[in-house]
Amino acid sequence: MTIARTPAPFAATVREAFAPSVIFLNAAGHGLTPKSVAAAVEAAERQRVTGEFDSVAVDSAVHACRVAFGELIGFEARQVAIGAQVSPLVGLVAESLPPGAKVIVPEGEFTSVRWPFLARRDLEVRTVPLRELADAVRPGDAVLAASVVQSADGSVLDVPAVVDAAHASGARVLLDVSQAAGWFPVRDTGADWIVSVGFKWLLGPKGTAFLAGTDAALDTLRPLAAGWYAGDNPWTSVYEPSLGLATDARRFDVSPVWSAWLGQVPALELVQSIGIENIRRHNVALTNRLRTGLGLPEGNSAIVSVAATPEALERLGAAGIVGAIRAGRLRLACHLYNTEADIDHTLDVLIG
Repeated sequence: MTIARTPAPFAATVREAFAPSVIFLNAAGHGLTPKSVAAAVEAAERQRVTGEFDSVAVDSAVHACRVAFGELIGFEARQVAIGAQVSPLVGLVAESLPPGAKVIVPEGEFTSVRWPFLARRDLEVRTVPLRELADAVRPGDAVLAASVVQSADGSVLDVPAVVDAAHASGARVLLDVSQAAGWFPVRDTGADWIVSVGFKWLLGPKGTAFLAGTDAALDTLRPLAAGWYAGDNPWTSVYEPSLGLATDARRFDVSPVWSAWLGQVPALELVQSIGIENIRRHNVALTNRLRTGLGLPEGNSAIVSVAATPEALERLGAAGIVGAIRAGRLRLACHLYNTEADIDHTLDVLIG
C-alpha cells in the first residue's frame, strides 16, 4: 500500500473531509477524525465481524505510514519504528542511559517525555525554562529531551538553537513532535531521536505512534519489548527458538493496532495532499485572529492558552465550542478544519 499525493486545494473542499457538529478547537487533545479515517476503521471492524479481515494486509498500511512519517521528518523508512504510545518509546531512550547520566528537559514538559527519565532513579534530571534551554546545556549532559511545541500553552521550541547547543556539548537530542507534526515543519531538525503520536495533528485514530532515529542513535537502544512483530520476517519467525530481530528500526516495533494503522493511512494522505506549510499558514492565521480578539500579541503557534472564568467556560460548553483545560488555563487549538467564522463566534462567546 502506498499513500497517494494528489494535490488538493486548501479551501472549503478540505473541510468537506470532516463532519463536525460543534466548533472543535482541541486538536492539541486529539484531531477531529476525517470521514475517510472513520470509514477505514469501520470497514476493518466490519470485516472482523464477518471473518473477512486480513491481518497480514495491515503490514502494507504500516509500511506506508512508516514511509510517510519518515518523509515528514526527514528520515528513511528503515529508521522509523512503530508503537502505540509515546512514553514507551521515550522509555527506550531512558533505559539506554548509564547510571548517573544527566538529562535536561524544559519546565512544564509533558509527562510522557519527562517521566520515563524520572522513573530511572539513578539518572540526574534537571529542568530549565524553555527559552533558556539552549543556554542551559552543559558539557557532560547525555540527553536533551523536549517537545517541539509545548502541550500546555503551545510555546514553540527554537529547534536549531537547541539542537546545535546540545550537539556542541556532546548531548544527544530527543524531540517529541506530537504537537507539531501535521501543522509545523519538523523535517531535518538534526535530532537524534524523534517520537510522535498519530492521533493529534496527524488526524489518525488513537493507537499509532512513531520512533525515528539516526542509525548511530538507534544503535544505542535495546528492544525492551521485543516481540514477534520486531522480527526480520514476522510471519515466518513467530515460532523460531532463536532471536531473529530486524536489523533496522523495525526491531523496536510492537504489534500494530490493526484498525488504527489502517485509519492512519488516509489521515496522512490528507495531511500530505494539503501540505504542511499550507496547514501552518492556515492554523497560525486563525490562532492569531483569536489572539488579537483577546487582546494578545500575535504568535507563531496553532495553540493559544488563556485565563478563563468558570462563567466563560460554561458559555463555551453551552455554545458547542470544544477546547480543553490544561495547566489551569483554557487551551484552544486551530487546525485545518476550522474557519474564521469558528474563531469569530468563539470570541463572541468568550468576551461575552
